Amino acid sequence: MTTGAYLRFPHLCGDLVTFVADDDVWLAPIAGGRAWRFTADRTPVSNPRLSPDGARIAWTSTREGAPEAFAAELDGPEGERLTHWGSPSTQVRGWSADGQVHVVSAAGQGGRTRTWAHAVPLDGGPATRLPYGWVSEVAVSGDRVVTVSPMWREPSQWKRYRGGTAGKIWIDAEGSGEFTRLFADNPAQHWAAMWIGDRIAFLADTDGIGNLYSTLPDGSDPRRHTGHEEFYARHATTDGERIVYSHAGDLWLLESLDAEPYRLDIKLGGPRPARAKRPAPARAGGFSPDATGRASAVEIRGTAHWVTHRDGPAGTLRAEPGVRVRLPRVLDSDGRALWVSDATGEDGLEIGTPGGEIRTLAAGELGRVLDLAASPDGKHAAVATHDGRLLVVDVETGAHRELDRTGHGDISGLTFSPDSAWLAWVHPHQEPLSQIKMGRVDGTSTIEVTPLRFADYDPVFTRDGKHLAFLSVRTFDPVYDAHVFDLSFPVGCRPYLVPLRATTPSPFDPSLQGRGFNGEDDHPQAEEKKKDDAPPRTEVDPEGLASRVVPVPVPAGRYVNLRTAKDALLWLRHPLAGRLGDGTEPAGEITLERYDLKKRAKSELGKEFRAFEVSGDGTRLVLNGKNGLQTRSASEGDEVVTIELDRVAVQLDPVAEWRQGYREAGRLMRDHFWRADMNGVDWQGVLDRYAPFAERIGAYSELIDLLWEVQGELGTSHAYAIGNGPTVDPRRRQGLLGADLARDEDGTWRVERVIAGESSDHDARSPLLAPGVAVRQGDALVAVNGRPVDPVRGPLPLLAGTANQPIQLTVRPAAGGETRKVVVTPIADETRLRYHDWVEGRRAFVREASGGRLGYLHVPDMVASGWAQFHRDLRTEMAYEGLVVDVRENGGGHVSELILEKLSRKVTGWIRVRGHQPMRYPEDSPRGPVVTVTDEFAGSDGDIVSAGIKNRGIGPLVGVRTWGGVIGIDSRYSLVDGTVVTQPRYSFWLEGHGWGVENHGVDPDVEVVMTPQDRAAGRDPQLEKAVELALSALEERPAATPPDLPPLP
Repeated sequence: MTTGAYLRFPHLCGDLVTFVADDDVWLAPIAGGRAWRFTADRTPVSNPRLSPDGARIAWTSTREGAPEAFAAELDGPEGERLTHWGSPSTQVRGWSADGQVHVVSAAGQGGRTRTWAHAVPLDGGPATRLPYGWVSEVAVSGDRVVTVSPMWREPSQWKRYRGGTAGKIWIDAEGSGEFTRLFADNPAQHWAAMWIGDRIAFLADTDGIGNLYSTLPDGSDPRRHTGHEEFYARHATTDGERIVYSHAGDLWLLESLDAEPYRLDIKLGGPRPARAKRPAPARAGGFSPDATGRASAVEIRGTAHWVTHRDGPAGTLRAEPGVRVRLPRVLDSDGRALWVSDATGEDGLEIGTPGGEIRTLAAGELGRVLDLAASPDGKHAAVATHDGRLLVVDVETGAHRELDRTGHGDISGLTFSPDSAWLAWVHPHQEPLSQIKMGRVDGTSTIEVTPLRFADYDPVFTRDGKHLAFLSVRTFDPVYDAHVFDLSFPVGCRPYLVPLRATTPSPFDPSLQGRGFNGEDDHPQAEEKKKDDAPPRTEVDPEGLASRVVPVPVPAGRYVNLRTAKDALLWLRHPLAGRLGDGTEPAGEITLERYDLKKRAKSELGKEFRAFEVSGDGTRLVLNGKNGLQTRSASEGDEVVTIELDRVAVQLDPVAEWRQGYREAGRLMRDHFWRADMNGVDWQGVLDRYAPFAERIGAYSELIDLLWEVQGELGTSHAYAIGNGPTVDPRRRQGLLGADLARDEDGTWRVERVIAGESSDHDARSPLLAPGVAVRQGDALVAVNGRPVDPVRGPLPLLAGTANQPIQLTVRPAAGGETRKVVVTPIADETRLRYHDWVEGRRAFVREASGGRLGYLHVPDMVASGWAQFHRDLRTEMAYEGLVVDVRENGGGHVSELILEKLSRKVTGWIRVRGHQPMRYPEDSPRGPVVTVTDEFAGSDGDIVSAGIKNRGIGPLVGVRTWGGVIGIDSRYSLVDGTVVTQPRYSFWLEGHGWGVENHGVDPDVEVVMTPQDRAAGRDPQLEKAVELALSALEERPAATPPDLPPLP
């Protein structure tokens, strides 16, 4: 029997079992029955652990922001917060024999994989870091210790994973501090290690499914204790004799290693509030104004509504729990609209009016609809699908024809001509190239408007049907880089216009009659005098079309959302800004701009808009941005009116929404996974098997867990489910001082070490080294904002919620004298600060070990931050005779080819200038050997750069096998609640490795394993070996040196 809930993270003691469900900690009799809530915070929690005497529970909670350790007596008052570390990696793992809580965290470290075990006292006093190295789990029995290596995610979330980061069990069976790895020849995942008498029990997926095993401490006498065949066993814990674990949303118990496991019959007591229906926020998604600009079809939380812009009622077009509506489009001004719906279980088109009958078209024939446009006459719809098709659908009959198809990506930018006879679109080619095409709606003609040379996008017809406007990245105006010798094109986009008839002049050229004043035409042409209701006819002369393209006379920039209004073009201009910022105010806001085609002048209509659309008659705009949905005139100088969406009442049914989200995530994976055969997995069978859990979950966090579980069945990297919105309220973020603090025996808290900041990285600010603060090593911290520092708990509790806010710190100097009061602004995250400190420590080690002959560069990831770090010391470090490149813990990204390009350079020349030191050619080229260090935490693009080091012959690769995840993603899809679900789409074949890096990793040329005792002692044998190899290579091949000047002839 099932519990009807989704139970996880169990632990037991005596006759009680604790677990997590519905974002709370629960207790229940181990014999089964009704459970009761231990917490009532309704915030994600995990890993509750009963103390050995059964009197207390410790657990991890996000109640006050980042995950922190809490503890409480079973029958006592509210729980006490034990840690104030502000680290997202903090997790409770158990209890020590002397009553302290074991907590794993990367707090105080320069990287988030560097998780250490700590013993935290119940009084909240200073924690003791345990000498076990980097761990994700720890179990101690007397002097015996068993640990599990850090893992990026739970094994069930990437099932059958065999890459370098697979969980590894390390054991110190004698208490000597010397750890030995068990099962070193078994690539499977091993985790949840625990002591059961003289044996070690653990979970492993050796046979393809996570099950419970045990061995003797030397790895001999292996036994399998569970035989689950469909779902992984998870979250196994013990009281020293019995083992409890979660499996398929239920709790299972093993009374002893000689017993058979059985399911516990536990039911939750009381209401489950997260499943209750409630009003949904009235936030607009997609929207489409009608022809008059008086109303719009609007999508709100997956429902469609007809909303008048000022006063008037709001009518429901489609609002059904468990059905998601997307891309609403107006068909006429009488409330008739078109939208995409998954009511049938697949994407289809629906047509309806407020409160009227709904007709369904082409359901199950479209795949995933990416873009949708309705013709002005309401007779046709254009549909772009995920598989590269462009379809035109007859709105009356549902018949559809294929107008275009591509194997290079997604067709987009669908737009009809005013007379509904033509359709224009963006036809993609190899990234980043795309061209504009147009075709007759009846399928009789297709024309290439622009050639395949540039990135052309956002086509739109002018209101008179005479021109097609579009955006294009075809301005080549390079800018010199500020740091290195390089040229780039930071902006290259402009709006362009093409007259569709050969005899139609450019609106920017002089006319025969001259130009009128105040934007008026003195001599309108005869056809423009007609005042009938027929839309202007669009005619096209294909010959020479591309040569008639003219730029709109505005500067190159970053433009999107091109639209036409009456006698005008409109667009959004994005500011040019770096990816990381510079620590000052943002570079600017998105600006809505209007170009008047008669006045030939640009004006600014406003800021803070994310998107806008134009009414069918070209007179009004509907805008979505910071202030919600608004409307205004398409011309200058009109008031902006907020469209009140509170008139729309949408009832949120969480259970129905979770069910729909689960199904949609399954369809997205089916349609986009990199292999059509789904890696040999019966994907529909997997979805059917997990579907009942969608009915049991009782919190959003459990939906995320379920999506990870089911997508993990594909056994592929990058299959993620990412929760919506920030997980930490900025007002509650823990403040940190960027320093190591310690408590004297008398209870005085002192600054043991101040971490130096990095002036070139605004995220590496050292609060205590700010001008005027002058807090030094040994100084005592007396008070925070006038509140005395507790002699036991220290200053960190007083810094809760102070991140990035000025505080008053009272300090007593170590040198004596009166106390000082200084203003300090704590930081929310010390990781970057401590990372730079770590890099400087590694660099100093390399410099000393090599006698000053080798440079050192660390690359933390393959995105903007890693590119910045690579260049931060590139020139100084490349100048040494040889170079050690460290890609350990590289978090991946997409710039590996840029890194490899620079590391592959060879000195092929020298530049001599009288009175100056010689300069290498090309610049930034290594003078001598390059040795690279990698590890199991180098993944994704970190895998690829490690492979590139090998297949380009840049130099030896030292360390251990990398993560092994090279099926990339684009993170383009979100569920109706904002959950991002990713589909592994972009597979990599790499020379020398073939397809073999995925789920394996890149093997080093020289393997050097970092043991727990190495980390505990602060040793770095991998870096030592890299230095040794580089110096050896220098002996064989000395560094390049400049030649002497030639002798006089």
